[in-house]
Amino acid sequence: MIRVIALAFLTAAICVHAATDANSLLEAMKKRMQSVKKYTADLKLKVDIPFMKVPDADAKLTFKAPNTTKIESKSFAMLPKQGPELNALNILQGGFAAVDMGTENIAGKPLRKVKVLPADESSNIVVATLWIDEAALLARKVTSTTKAGGSVTAELSYDNPKAAAYCLPSYIKLMMEVPNFEIPRSITGDFDEQSTPKKQTSKDGKTKASVQIWYTKYSF
Repeated sequence: MIRVIALAFLTAAICVHAATDANSLLEAMKKRMQSVKKYTADLKLKVDIPFMKVPDADAKLTFKAPNTTKIESKSFAMLPKQGPELNALNILQGGFAAVDMGTENIAGKPLRKVKVLPADESSNIVVATLWIDEAALLARKVTSTTKAGGSVTAELSYDNPKAAAYCLPSYIKLMMEVPNFEIPRSITGDFDEQSTPKKQTSKDGKTKASVQIWYTKYSF
């Protein structure tokens, strides 16, 4: 009986220690991200939706602390509604509970997997998972599920050392499912009608789509 009780306390202690480590890891990332008060960057966007031909676009991103992000483009720039929610700072901005999920190898690299549950009930995010490069203190992959039931996965690269110091990426690939729909005739002028593929359908009424974003010319 004593051994059983001792084992129970040891297991609880290990779980608490893992949770504390996960929280410390996220707090360290949050501190780095909050250290930048303002920046701008040029964006190059490439959208891949099977039933829609969307032209590549250029845009300008402006960020001001604590969480104001503005994206301007002279051309048609399509970004998923959930896209901004994948900013790790937005996920960690308020209180949160962290659950340590251990280590997972992605592309041959061991990453710390941490599930995040926002404490703010008004948050649009229900749950998010971050795969973190502990040595670099950078999120290499992020997934989030919103209250509307949609989920988005982001894969991130950091090739700009100055931007990476603030956990800012040089490239993001967003992957999601979008409802199949007909393009309203009133906006078809924004697309190349001759090359717009015929609408594709899937059993669940959704299809996979992706948005690739390249970040250049960071200014702090």
